[in-house]
Amino acid sequence: MPNFGRDHAINQNFESLDLAEKQLGHKWIWTEDKKDKVVEYNPHKPMDPDIITSLSNLKTQEGVFGQWNLPTDDYFQVQLDQQNMVDSDPICSSSGCDQYKHKKKERGYKINYPVPNFGVDSDIIANHASLELAEGMKQHKLEMGTEASKEKWHNVAKDVDYNFAPKLDGDVITTNKNLADSEKNLGHHWALAVQLDSNINGRSDPICASSGCPKSEYTEEEEDKIVQYPSPTEQGLDHDIKVTHANEANASKDLGHNWIPEGYE
Repeated sequence: MPNFGRDHAINQNFESLDLAEKQLGHKWIWTEDKKDKVVEYNPHKPMDPDIITSLSNLKTQEGVFGQWNLPTDDYFQVQLDQQNMVDSDPICSSSGCDQYKHKKKERGYKINYPVPNFGVDSDIIANHASLELAEGMKQHKLEMGTEASKEKWHNVAKDVDYNFAPKLDGDVITTNKNLADSEKNLGHHWALAVQLDSNINGRSDPICASSGCPKSEYTEEEEDKIVQYPSPTEQGLDHDIKVTHANEANASKDLGHNWIPEGYE
């Protein structure tokens, strides 16, 4: 068996022991001549919480299955003798080295079978052919995923770490403070929704104030007038209409037939 040195858990135990001896100022000596020395333990020391839990669980199980009798020393000696007869194997458990005796269950499917290779898919071949044809027509080589293409199509805007929760503008801060002071002095809360509802019937005008859109007397008089559009006969027909009429007259003359549109008979 290869020797990889002392186990790291043993090393940690020795280090913990050395640290405890330094903290307590006492060297722990455990030798053969000390094993018969009577140690007076403190029986009134509180038990560890894990021990308390284990005893409680044991009492509960004994109430269900009966009292549990602790095995004798002869039982443990037999168990040790049986384990010593087993060859050392780091992958064996306390029950023995019987993991290789288990029957192997069939998978139900085959593995490690050969997979045929029929080459590149026909759709991929067609795409490559179309790409080559397009590159020839456009006299341009498509570059996708290369360093050059990434540099060319790089979105510079993404390099900027925008602040989506900026501080309010100084004017807005001042306006909000003035509004709060006015509401406090007047004892009235200004409801923006009410103000917006009152302006729904007004015409949209970006230069109007919240109080309305004041107009001059001339503007009001002009808006009150009835607009009378000029008569087509006075203004004359549009150039396109005149050309259309001339084309229709020539066609009727050539065909010997006077075309009358439906509805004008």
